[in-house]
Amino acid sequence: MPLYTIMQKAFGNLTIRRKLMSIIMLACTLSLFLVGSVFVFWQWFSLRQSMVRNLSTQAKVIADNSKASITFDEPQDANDVLMALKAEEAIIFGGIYQLDGSIFAYYQNHTSDEVHDDDLNPSEIKLYGHVFDKDSLTVYEPVIVEDKDVGIVCLKSTLSELDSMLKRSIVVVACALILVSILIYFVSSELQKIISEPILDLADVAKQVSEKREYSLRINKFRKDETGLLIKAFNEMLAQIQKRDFALVNANEQLEKKVEERTADLKEEVQVRKKAEIELAQTVKKLTISNRELREFTRIAAHDLQTPLRAIGILSDWISEDYSRKCDEKGRQNARLLLGRAKRMSRFLYAIIQYSELSLAGKKIESINLNQILSSVIDNVGAPENIEIEVETELPVVKSVRKFMVELFENLINNAIIYMDKPQGYIKVGCLDEGDKWKFYVSDNGPGIEQKYHDKVFKIFQMLALRDETENIGMGLSIVKKITELYDGQVWIESKVNEGSTFYFTLPKSRIGDSNHIHAEPIAAY
Repeated sequence: MPLYTIMQKAFGNLTIRRKLMSIIMLACTLSLFLVGSVFVFWQWFSLRQSMVRNLSTQAKVIADNSKASITFDEPQDANDVLMALKAEEAIIFGGIYQLDGSIFAYYQNHTSDEVHDDDLNPSEIKLYGHVFDKDSLTVYEPVIVEDKDVGIVCLKSTLSELDSMLKRSIVVVACALILVSILIYFVSSELQKIISEPILDLADVAKQVSEKREYSLRINKFRKDETGLLIKAFNEMLAQIQKRDFALVNANEQLEKKVEERTADLKEEVQVRKKAEIELAQTVKKLTISNRELREFTRIAAHDLQTPLRAIGILSDWISEDYSRKCDEKGRQNARLLLGRAKRMSRFLYAIIQYSELSLAGKKIESINLNQILSSVIDNVGAPENIEIEVETELPVVKSVRKFMVELFENLINNAIIYMDKPQGYIKVGCLDEGDKWKFYVSDNGPGIEQKYHDKVFKIFQMLALRDETENIGMGLSIVKKITELYDGQVWIESKVNEGSTFYFTLPKSRIGDSNHIHAEPIAAY
């Protein structure tokens, strides 16, 4: 955790006086503690080195005094030399070893219980050096006669003196730290006033201004430091606020008058708007009824007109059969023309009924496999043998009105078949996943459509060919456009003259369900 965060949690809610005193005391105390720790550590290190030197010196003296004893194999003389260690209470054991590790002579301080058999027969005897244990120091010095090592002196001392001196040092440092901390507290309590007093004066004035809204107050204590600049800026801010407050009071008085006038105007506007809303609701209701009646009239009129048209068709067929021998070729041609016009009129009326019923209201929404829909449409349109229909991609499963999906593909494929002008025609159908929508296409290698007619073909009853030259009635693409718009989709053309056309339409997934491709076998070409 960053130091700033720790300090913020520790001192964040204290007053500025206590913050300054705490920061000063913390900085000084940490510094003193660090210095004291370094001092104690250095003394501990120095005492250990001094103890090693002293004990090593004693070992060297004993080694010099025991040369003759080892040379002439006089253990008693060596014991007498070791008895000089009685003067040192800290030394608990002294021994003279031969080079093979066997003990030659030894001394044991009987006032100590810290000597064990391992001290008399250590597992490893060093020729020289020292070893610190948990509570003792052991030094080794060689006994040298004529530049040859003939024995080893081993002295072992407790660390009690070292521990005592170290404890005294720690007590002295702790007492000094406490005394200095007390001194720092009193000094910091006075020094913090240099910073805290101007800030506290500023806070007091700010509190009065906030509670009493008295912007005429000012702070008269100035210094040539950052707090002085802060106080000067605060006074200037109060002067500006006082000026603006006076202007705001006057503005409020004028505003109240304007509000009263505007309130009266708004009341009148509200009444006018309510009246307009009532009239609009009545108009919408009338328009809805009118549209419903118009759709119903269109449907009934189209159905009613179907009957006389069927009768005209039947009569035309009878005339062609009964009077075929009595009429010349011109008469028979007129009879066939009359029959064709009747059938076209019937298709017109059926298309009008379809177009008027294009609405999602009241329609059954179901899960539809478009692969199956497309397969059924291809079978129903009955493409000529010279036209091949290929499904290039797998289609998704959507939630929609089955009839609308059928009409989309049926009208686009029929349109491609009707206008095909190539000896070998190709129609390709597919779908692309574009994230939030499905993009479908129906492509052909027909005559193509000029750019200027791209919008015209989607208008109702609009055809590029003469009516007598085609069986089309100009409603298919209008139905496609309206169905696509019902689902908030789009439809457009990309075409090159004499090379073919591609009709695209999109269906947002949010309107037709979050669908995925089914893992079915691809539909073969037809």
